[in-house]
Amino acid sequence: MPRSEGRSRAIDQSGGLTEYLAFRLSDAEYAIPVGIVREIVRTAPITEVPRAPDDVLGIASFRGRVVTIIDLGRRLGLSCAVLPPALISPSRPAGRERNRVLMVDVGSETIGLLVDEVLLVHRLGPSDIERASMAMGSDVDQHVAGIARPPGNAKVLVLLDAKA
Repeated sequence: MPRSEGRSRAIDQSGGLTEYLAFRLSDAEYAIPVGIVREIVRTAPITEVPRAPDDVLGIASFRGRVVTIIDLGRRLGLSCAVLPPALISPSRPAGRERNRVLMVDVGSETIGLLVDEVLLVHRLGPSDIERASMAMGSDVDQHVAGIARPPGNAKVLVLLDAKA
């Protein structure tokens, strides 16, 4: 059984409503379960890590913890996030930039996911979520847990598997 089928069946059997934090990457809306989000923070100066994969922006210190920061758009093959000036020059204020870092608990590690903008929380039931199958393409299929159309929202929400 392919990985995506196993994830989708787990979603369908969950029963009640699950809260998902929606965010924007490029022109699309994505979401991850609220339960794995530790906090949402403004971007901070990022230190590059030599020889890191392209989607790893580097490391940053948040509340005394060193966290790996991943450009989620780049990881999914989308356009790269436009980083605020404060990341380039810490002495310049960030202004009204909408980029945020989602601190996500993945196993025993906390990682930071850079997103273009945090939107809102959706409560979704099993009937709101459809299996993604191959809709997203094989190169990002392992990151997609399902597709949802939240009640009262015309846009489609791509539900991500943060552990992938």
